[in-house]
Amino acid sequence: MAARTSAGAGAIVTISLLGAIAFGLFVVTVILYGDNLDYRQELDKLEQDNREYVRAPDRADAVIQQQLAAAGKENKSLVRYLNDMLDETYAKVTGNKRDRLDQLIAKTESIPGADSGSLLGVVQSMQSQIASLERAVSDAEAARLAAQSDLEAQADRVKALERQQAETIAALQEKIDQLESDASEYRSGFQGVEERYVAQLNQVRSEAEANERAAQKQIRELQKQKLLLEDQISALQQQQRGESLSPKDEYTLVDGTIANTNPASNEVFISIGRRQNVVLGMNFAVYGDATQIRPDSDGNYPKGKGAIEVVNVGETSSRCRVLFERTGNPIVPGDVIANAVYDPNKVYKFLIAGNFDTNGDGRRTPGERAEINALIEDWGGEAVEELEGDVDFLVLGEPPVLPPQPGIDAPIEIVEIYIRKENELSRYNELFEKAQRTSIPVLNENRLYTLIGRVRSRTR
Repeated sequence: MAARTSAGAGAIVTISLLGAIAFGLFVVTVILYGDNLDYRQELDKLEQDNREYVRAPDRADAVIQQQLAAAGKENKSLVRYLNDMLDETYAKVTGNKRDRLDQLIAKTESIPGADSGSLLGVVQSMQSQIASLERAVSDAEAARLAAQSDLEAQADRVKALERQQAETIAALQEKIDQLESDASEYRSGFQGVEERYVAQLNQVRSEAEANERAAQKQIRELQKQKLLLEDQISALQQQQRGESLSPKDEYTLVDGTIANTNPASNEVFISIGRRQNVVLGMNFAVYGDATQIRPDSDGNYPKGKGAIEVVNVGETSSRCRVLFERTGNPIVPGDVIANAVYDPNKVYKFLIAGNFDTNGDGRRTPGERAEINALIEDWGGEAVEELEGDVDFLVLGEPPVLPPQPGIDAPIEIVEIYIRKENELSRYNELFEKAQRTSIPVLNENRLYTLIGRVRSRTR
């Protein structure tokens, strides 16, 4: 009985111990489970925080691994390391390490190209533009210096011209003063001369009036004598009635004779030439003798035995071609020639203008106009200065050459030469236009030589 009691007590103790142990384990388990839940929650929180700073895919990024290694060398967390680098970057970019992207965008939005490219590219582009602008500025500065040098040289030239002009004006003023002084002296002298001339003029006028009265008296006496002479002439005419002289009118038309003939070439030679003002192309009628040149009752002259045309003019003779001759009555030496409108005593008037080349050197100059005058006078013509109604020919050479118009600072001699040349050219054109309006023949140098029978000289 006692044994069973001991065994039962032991079992109870054992059960009690096991129960206590089990309870203790339960309590420990509950405690551990609670702690585990706290640790789990804290771990989840840490993992959540860790994911906010870095995520699993980012850990595999080689760049982040390099940044992490660099942060470890500086004994910093990756976030601190990156934040410090970001501060330094913004400090260099904007000057304020507290700036971030919004501030950077706001500060760079006024920079051209910053919104579409990198700031480094914009900076490099600006540096390139600055370098280009600096080169342009350098070139502009060089051009400015060159322009300034030219301006200074031009200013020196202007000063020199001003000095020259001042000297010229001073010289002219001195001449003007001298002329005014001379004019004053001349004026004083002229007053005395004028007074003497007035006195002499009054005396001459008185003498002229006296001479006029004497001349009128003499005219009256001459008129009386004229009446007496006319009466005597009338009486003499009565006495000589029926006795009249018959002038040989036909001789007045004989201009020359046939000196020689050349039937083989149908040419003749006449006894007049350049000295008698014969010109190329002039026609003559041929008569057997002067008595055949007699007008009929109507005043018409008979047709000659032939007609000739001048083809070459010599000094005192000319060569002519036969235009026609009557069959059976050929032209022979000794025949007379006549041209009703030809007058060997007529003096042709020529007006000459322009530049000529009389020596054949190829240069036409106004100085050779005197040679043209001499040729015309040797031929028997007359050179005149004005284009009047009695001028027979206008001889025009080449128009005067007008030099370039002188500048405002040109010497007065150059200006005078230009004005003279301009007036010569204006007169040349006016003469040509007036000759055309009035139908005056215009000859050039070659036609003049043809008219006077001269051959142009040539030089080699």
